[in-house]
Amino acid sequence: MTLPVLIMTRPALASQRFVDAIKPEVLAKLALITSPLLKIMPTDAVVDLTRYRGVIFTSANGVDHAGNGDGFPAYCVGARTAEAARQRGWNASVLGQNANELIENLIKAPPPAPLLHIGGVHQRGDIAARLTAAGVQTDVVAVYDQQLLPLSMAAQTALAAGIPCIVPLFSPRTATQFVADCANLHKAVVIALSDAVAKPLAQSDIGKLVVADCPNAASMHIALETAVDWATLP
Repeated sequence: MTLPVLIMTRPALASQRFVDAIKPEVLAKLALITSPLLKIMPTDAVVDLTRYRGVIFTSANGVDHAGNGDGFPAYCVGARTAEAARQRGWNASVLGQNANELIENLIKAPPPAPLLHIGGVHQRGDIAARLTAAGVQTDVVAVYDQQLLPLSMAAQTALAAGIPCIVPLFSPRTATQFVADCANLHKAVVIALSDAVAKPLAQSDIGKLVVADCPNAASMHIALETAVDWATLP
């Protein structure tokens, strides 16, 4: 029996972290293809904290390109981002599991401002604008770019062959790129991180489309286990 194929589309390191967290008994039922649809590249932006009282990190990519924190306050989305920030010397705290939760908590208990959101060129959530409108002055600097990549030939071949394929997608941009690259999706089970990620997929001929219960890795792993059961049914 041909194993279902798990096609990972996140940047290589993020894909590996996701795969490493899959239960061994689940991973044993899958063949793996890593085909990043995004490449993380630094910009020429300089992080100058002179006038700021704290920073916001919404992903580890921002941390990776922000330099050392030297104990500077950092308000983070998710425990993994906060831990990455601590390892780089930031005084990091978790203020939510997504952008909306972070914004709500910063408005509810405003820290000293102004703040600086250190993120990527392509951002979702309008964090700086929404905080500023609520009275927490926040600026934004893009320290990395998320450049789109084509789906690999190996991934396209698996999809075209009609092999059951499971594809977790984590952003609307990669969802749009994925659909544009694939002509045959009738045997694919796509797991979307959120409704926003699922939206570009709505008019495609995907075999099954699943939206994670919550926009986090834990929910994506739970959805993956269900998808593996579907894909291995006779």
